[in-house]
Amino acid sequence: MDVANQAGVSIATASRVLNGSARKVRNESYVKVMEAATKLNYRPNAYAQAVAKGTAPNIVLLVSDISDPYFAAVSQGVVKAAGEQGVSVTIGVAPDAKSELEAVRKATATRPRGIIISESERIDSPERAQLEAELKRYEAAGGRAVFILNRNLPFPAVDVANEVGARAIAKLIVDSGYRRPAILKGDDNYRSSKERLAGVMAVFDKAGITVDPKAVANGRFSRTEGYAAIMQLARLGRLTAAGGANAAYDGTGVDCVVALNDVMAIGAMSALRANGIEPGADMGVTGFGDIPYSADVHPSLTTVHLPLTEMGQAAVDRVLSPAEGDSSSDDNNRLIFVQSAPDIVLRESLPRR
Repeated sequence: MDVANQAGVSIATASRVLNGSARKVRNESYVKVMEAATKLNYRPNAYAQAVAKGTAPNIVLLVSDISDPYFAAVSQGVVKAAGEQGVSVTIGVAPDAKSELEAVRKATATRPRGIIISESERIDSPERAQLEAELKRYEAAGGRAVFILNRNLPFPAVDVANEVGARAIAKLIVDSGYRRPAILKGDDNYRSSKERLAGVMAVFDKAGITVDPKAVANGRFSRTEGYAAIMQLARLGRLTAAGGANAAYDGTGVDCVVALNDVMAIGAMSALRANGIEPGADMGVTGFGDIPYSADVHPSLTTVHLPLTEMGQAAVDRVLSPAEGDSSSDDNNRLIFVQSAPDIVLRESLPRR
């Protein structure tokens, strides 16, 4: 109102100029409004503008566990990239498919500029169809939905070459002289776990290594569950020859732990020590992800590097990129690869045998 009075124009005309309306304003009126705004040191209210246009000036980020260093690093990338564009980020935690769907429904009700979902790629949950329908309605209303890691849903997804990285770490394990791996995987309906498991198993098979089913455990991509899984293998006598007939690999025991993410590997190392087994000396250990803590634990963790911060940044770039037509187009549904061939980081936890 003050700008309109100063410029001698109607409030509607001032609003069109200051809020970037598509409706044209006479050049003379435009100049008057801009001069008045400068004189009054006017700053547009970004939230009010966005609400008027149908979206709020923020991005909603959903993660499974904010305390997990993996999700923390991804979140850092999202917050940094959004902040550089003047966009705020609201972070929500959705540990399972049901709570994820509910969180998406609540988020779409606030009409954010974008929704980024960084979860553990549950690929067969009963809520999957409802989640897809909810996000399609949101996109039809002008929003942007982006996944971090692919779920084979019709929305853009930032992805990495999980199976390629898994093959690379398995080859390193074989080349380093290990032949009797214990494998810590995630839930079978997690896409990244399935891809990583397929990669390591393919390399072991090619090397003539038959993985003992008794040495495969579900660590649920969690440090505490990774710890518990190794403790259980130890209680069953499967880790070392001291377990006798119960030991994996026909009584020989395992010589390395292949964890399909870093937090499971870190939990596994603690469990090994609790059973008198020194990781990086008595038994090799590898992870996947290269979370910030992986270089700081003892021994430092050999792992597959994923560009976690860059993954978050790529998701924000996709949300804030100019519209490219109908959201059903192949271009909008493409995968966004931030790293086609993950790097292997060799550290102390996997010495040559």
